[in-house]
Amino acid sequence: MNGFELPWGAWYGDRMKRFPLPAGYRAVVRRIRGGRVLSPKRIDAALDAVMESPTLEQLACSRRWAAVAVEDFSRPARLAEILPSVLRRIHAGGIPPERTRIIFALGGHAPLDRFAMIKKCGRWVCDHYDVSNHHPYEDLVDLGVSASGIPIRINRKFAEADLRVAVGSVVPHPYAAFGGGAKIVLPGVSSIDTLEANHRPAVTGLQGGYNNIETNTARQEMEEIALRVGLEFIVNVVTDDRRRPVGLFAGHPVAAHRAAVECARRVYATPRPNRPADVAVLNAYPKDTELLQVGNAFNALRFSPPLPLKPEGIVVVTAACSMGRGYHSLHGPGMRLYRKPVEKAYLAGRPVIFFTQNLNKCDVAVSFWDGYTFESKWNHVVKRLQKRLGHKAQIEVFPCAPLQLLED
Repeated sequence: MNGFELPWGAWYGDRMKRFPLPAGYRAVVRRIRGGRVLSPKRIDAALDAVMESPTLEQLACSRRWAAVAVEDFSRPARLAEILPSVLRRIHAGGIPPERTRIIFALGGHAPLDRFAMIKKCGRWVCDHYDVSNHHPYEDLVDLGVSASGIPIRINRKFAEADLRVAVGSVVPHPYAAFGGGAKIVLPGVSSIDTLEANHRPAVTGLQGGYNNIETNTARQEMEEIALRVGLEFIVNVVTDDRRRPVGLFAGHPVAAHRAAVECARRVYATPRPNRPADVAVLNAYPKDTELLQVGNAFNALRFSPPLPLKPEGIVVVTAACSMGRGYHSLHGPGMRLYRKPVEKAYLAGRPVIFFTQNLNKCDVAVSFWDGYTFESKWNHVVKRLQKRLGHKAQIEVFPCAPLQLLED
């Protein structure tokens, strides 16, 4: 049967979903370059090959309390495969489990329940440690202001620990260039006021930049604040198109992050189509857990001109949205930096179809312009394509669009 398959439902099944097409439709799936999946032995070796930093064991020596900030479901790394090895090194240095706290660095995202915590970090971690969610409104410590005047208000447990560690993924990001590194402090364990002050210039286009780590002022601000707060050691993971680890970098929050970024640029490199297509399918995996993260699927087109689409071409966005509409206390509907959705100028009037089976049209209109089309049945999407394009079409498929960096 003609068609293509896409990875579907990060954290909720992680299966391959089939998308059938009419006989005259030809689909080319553009995959990332990828990398060799790390074995447990190679993960341990990478944790010991620290960059511009003492080892975790050395840092933990003579310290009393450790705080480990970890990412949430909006990022792809399976921390259950990595976190126990990180914790063992902290304990080997002298800080016992009862004085080691794990904090989900949510920023403005929704808190995780225990079921979700186990999915992310594993049952062993959740059964043996103090695991909590960061709250951007309460239980914060005031640490003054940054050089640019940003108020520095940070999670109390994280600020008051005397060893501060961060564990998370490095994926492309529209403001901070890439996730990971200092970003787990700002926005991860920061107050809503700190988040707003850092994000507002980026939202209005005055700071930040996709894939631009070298001169990114938003990233520089994050690093200034993270180092001032006392973040000493990071473990940053680069995953492949099925969320498996293919790179791991440990050590100083800036040095290890830069090494992870270079790895991510190689892993997520994707061949640019050599001619414009009739349809571009942007699959939101692995950021397909909730609608408020689905906008990242456009990154592959937005930041990599020229568009691999004909002037009359169609964009189809596919997303599982297993957790529904989602939540964000800064960018969500009615929140401080929420902006009414408008037509995407860089698409130059091209139509967009959103396909998801776990939402309705009202949900989609909260985050995307209501002039775009919503469908919950794939055969209805195909009928719309046939009505506009006829019985033959060339389709370019980007199976993990939030990660993909197009290159010539």
